[in-house]
Amino acid sequence: MVLTDEIKDILKKAMHPELNKSLVDLAMIRDVTIKDNKATVTLVVPFLHVPIKDDLIKIVQDTIQKEKNMEVEVIIKEMNEDEKKIFGDLVKQIRGLTT
Repeated sequence: MVLTDEIKDILKKAMHPELNKSLVDLAMIRDVTIKDNKATVTLVVPFLHVPIKDDLIKIVQDTIQKEKNMEVEVIIKEMNEDEKKIFGDLVKQIRGLTT
């Protein structure tokens, strides 16, 4: 039986294509649930029409399916204000815009 913590650990390998940081480190994975042989991952983005949304979904699905033979559903939600602030601060730090 696959555990939620296993999937979260696997997702540490799912890299953001523009920032070269894991989606977990960027606080973009809000939730993971497992039912039967299906993982449902809630992925949060700064705004719903982010141009790389489809790429992010594929990265999450491929990363999990590379290690586990299971169905993967990715639910996209918009970040709340606190999540946007955390994400923005992380992006600034990655890009060297803050000390």
